[in-house]
Amino acid sequence: MGRPTSRPLVRIAHAYGNNRHALTHALHADIDMIEADMWYRRGDLRIHHEQRIGRLPLLADRRMPAHRAPRFALPFGKYFVRPDIGTIGLDELLRTVNGRKRLLLDVKGHYKQPHLDGYVETLVRKIREHKAESWATVCGQTYSVLHRLREVAPDLEVRYSVEQPYQWERFQSLMEQGVRRACMSFRFLDEAKARVMGEAGVDVFFWTVDEGATARSLVDRGAGGIISNDLTLLAGLPRVTPSSG
Repeated sequence: MGRPTSRPLVRIAHAYGNNRHALTHALHADIDMIEADMWYRRGDLRIHHEQRIGRLPLLADRRMPAHRAPRFALPFGKYFVRPDIGTIGLDELLRTVNGRKRLLLDVKGHYKQPHLDGYVETLVRKIREHKAESWATVCGQTYSVLHRLREVAPDLEVRYSVEQPYQWERFQSLMEQGVRRACMSFRFLDEAKARVMGEAGVDVFFWTVDEGATARSLVDRGAGGIISNDLTLLAGLPRVTPSSG
């Protein structure tokens, strides 16, 4: 994370782009950016957090604290399950947002060729069709997609997501290549990582921060953005990070 430099703080609504009701709410909230999850399927990009259950028309997601269950989802053991109907497509999401807020598009899934290239080509085409280059950022833990995206569309903002030791090792190698943007689980941050990123001037968005004291502490340490489920918490954060002076 870069040293505090009195710059705009990005306040990001976690998962509010994944369904129409939450999206409408976020578009009217005092926040800067909306996060949404993207899956590639049948030549298209679909927006939802849950994973599809094989070839079944069902979506399943772990029952996580503070994570909103989608409408029509039913509890099943440790999971919520719902039919894969009525989900948002990336076209609809981009058309609805239309630059009113920024978007943080989180790559989900793992893909081999030709699906990897299909994912990237579809994503770039849709971003360009909706003229979203200046307000859509792509992030994720599927580094193969992010690598390819940077090759195909170097003008788009890409952020590598980090929450595991092996990802941190890979990101340090990317820093040596000039990469300076990341998303990171706030629980994975420690003094050593903060020092390394600070010395390199890395701009970091931290997820998922739902306690005000934690959010303010990260802002004071120079966080570039805070990702939260709590719109009220986000609205209460300062609009700029503190100056180092």
